[in-house]
Amino acid sequence: MKNISWLKGLIFGVLFSLVTALLFMLIGQTLAGGITLFRGESWLYFSVIFPFAITFSVLGGYFHNKNEISNKKLWLLSLLSAFLVALYSGTIGAIFGETIVRGGMKTINVEGTLIWGTIYAFILLPITTPFARLLIGILHKIIRR
Repeated sequence: MKNISWLKGLIFGVLFSLVTALLFMLIGQTLAGGITLFRGESWLYFSVIFPFAITFSVLGGYFHNKNEISNKKLWLLSLLSAFLVALYSGTIGAIFGETIVRGGMKTINVEGTLIWGTIYAFILLPITTPFARLLIGILHKIIRR
């Protein structure tokens, strides 16, 4: 049964990574002046799919044996998950995604990506933590069924 919880978490993470990347891209394009391409840049999908899949599969396995989890612990898990996903997505994931899409690292500012990705991971915590709490709450309900 624990394998099923891991698998549920993995599928949940992959699906919501795609949804989250799409929402992020649409919001960013709207704030930048208009939507030019509906699905957005493909490097973003590559940068978020791995941390989402890993995070939610681990959380699925964790929730397997936990009947009741306090609200405080869920918020703490959300804060940690949001930070780690944003940190990976904004730094290593962005570099890998750009490398896959562009075919090389010639056009990537690696140092700037690592610095600003880390800064954004901290700055965006007030937004990413409640979103992670929402997703983790949904996953917890799915696992407990």
